[in-house]
Amino acid sequence: MQYSFRLQYDGTLFCGSQLQNNVRTVQGDLEYSISKVFSSKIRVKLSSRTDSGVHAYFQVGTFNVNTSMTTQNMINAINFYLSDDVEIICIHQVKNNNFDPRGDAISRTYTYKLSDSKDLSVLYRQYITKVKKKIDINIMKLLSSKLVGKHDFASFISSKVPKNSSTKREIFSTSVISDENVIIFSITANSFLHQQIRRIVGSMYRISVGIDNFEVFDDQLLSPKRGKASFVISPKGLTLSNISYKYALECGLPGEKTVSKLH
Repeated sequence: MQYSFRLQYDGTLFCGSQLQNNVRTVQGDLEYSISKVFSSKIRVKLSSRTDSGVHAYFQVGTFNVNTSMTTQNMINAINFYLSDDVEIICIHQVKNNNFDPRGDAISRTYTYKLSDSKDLSVLYRQYITKVKKKIDINIMKLLSSKLVGKHDFASFISSKVPKNSSTKREIFSTSVISDENVIIFSITANSFLHQQIRRIVGSMYRISVGIDNFEVFDDQLLSPKRGKASFVISPKGLTLSNISYKYALECGLPGEKTVSKLH
């Protein structure tokens, strides 16, 4: 039987979401905890890969197991073995047993939070990137609007992206808002490249504080070349905030059209 689940995690102490040897990862913690509950080796598949230090408010995954345990008892048992920086929010049995949390996603939304306020509480230091220079939010808004549509994002990727991989992506929407001295940048697309969002935000930040001019961003976006956007902003301000699916009910997750209805 296949089960889908939603989870949240504070990425501060994780070396990313994907399983790696000899380091702590979200997938590793999940597989350990779920395997403990069912006394057998269980593999987990997640919808989105997040880097070291990146958080998730809305991550989706699946695992397969034959059991008579109720989903609520599963949640309680798995969370018992998980550390307090990762938590299963809900679990549902997948009716058709063929839900692919990664391939079936039609969009992913990430948010990046940064602040230039001297009054920002130290309690937020793990989730908001604090900067010293004054940010012009209107410039951030203008730059973010340029991202919408289909572009080649080769300038905004890390060296880990294989050279034969496509660097073209379609950005569905972006927004920049200010909330109590915190600037929140949101971006939605079907998928993203390694470090793409952090390099985009890094470039937007440099221009919004006067380090670089507008032409730099236009050149990075319109004349793509690997290595152009070299500044990679801190991962701690980045959060995977939403994932949408076309047929949520068929996937076993609640909601009429998207799993984003689950809160």
